[in-house]
Amino acid sequence: MENARLLDERLRKIILEVSSHTGREIKKNLLQDVDAGVNKAVQKNLQQETVRILALLKSAIDKL
Repeated sequence: MENARLLDERLRKIILEVSSHTGREIKKNLLQDVDAGVNKAVQKNLQQETVRILALLKSAIDKL
């Protein structure tokens, strides 16, 4: 009976460690995905704003 209890405790510790490690990995992956998504959105917006500014500059030069 004592061996079963010790085995149960060891299994609980192993499961807790694996769950904790897996949770950290999932969080890390999610943060990387969010970071990549934000960077992509910022780059897209930057490109659009650059095109808009260049178009405005061209329009102003054409008026001169």
